[in-house]
Amino acid sequence: MQLDDLLSSTFNSILRIEERSLDNRLTQGLTITEVHTIVAVGLHECNPMNVVAARLNVTLATFTTAVAKLVDKGFIERTRSADDRRKVLVSLTKKGRQVLRAHNLFHHQMIDEALAGLTEEEEQVFADALAKVKSFFDAQE
Repeated sequence: MQLDDLLSSTFNSILRIEERSLDNRLTQGLTITEVHTIVAVGLHECNPMNVVAARLNVTLATFTTAVAKLVDKGFIERTRSADDRRKVLVSLTKKGRQVLRAHNLFHHQMIDEALAGLTEEEEQVFADALAKVKSFFDAQE
């Protein structure tokens, strides 16, 4: 039962910390789901909508709705593929790239601070164990 509490409370703490990190000028007005959508689009990528929807493990319809909101807010742009005009491609605007960079920096700082009290050996053991746990959860999807 202790491991269940550790996993659940750690997950919830990370979500709360991440939500609090949205309180800055770059991410003003964005939800954590919208930030994760921006992250899935990628920094300098231009991908078909279905590819990014798959990254997020959501339906194309759900992703289309999310993209429409982020286009209106100025974080994502849509274009048609030159090769196949039926394909809609998504990429980040300058404003979207700024959010992605800020979010990535937040994650790096959070991890650095969280692991600061561990030795290199403890950090490696933790990373190996977490990779095994992640593999289990990935297989459940």
